[in-house]
Amino acid sequence: MSIDRIGKGGGGPPVSGIGQGGSPSASEVGSKGGEFKVQKAAPAEGVATEPLDRLRSGEISVSQYIDIKVEQATAHLDKRVGAEQLSFIRESLREQLATDPMLVELVKSATGALPPRSE
Repeated sequence: MSIDRIGKGGGGPPVSGIGQGGSPSASEVGSKGGEFKVQKAAPAEGVATEPLDRLRSGEISVSQYIDIKVEQATAHLDKRVGAEQLSFIRESLREQLATDPMLVELVKSATGALPPRSE
């Protein structure tokens, strides 16, 4: 006995709006004569760029990039654990990013450079 009715024939109800009065087809849109132009929006003033973009542009170093990513990864812990614990977690994560072979490869593939050892 089939619950999903696969192979029972008949199929489901027809989808409305396709090729009918619902939404216009490509030929209908093109035949109306309007011209469609795509323009790139200008970047808004003061919008923060992504850390990886900042790294690639030379604005920050790999070390600073890793610091930002560790900060982002642990931001949710800010009010949940004490400052000392949070500092330990961040330092441990940063150390793992610099020493764990798999994480080192991830950093290298994302940034194009090896993560610096503990400074």
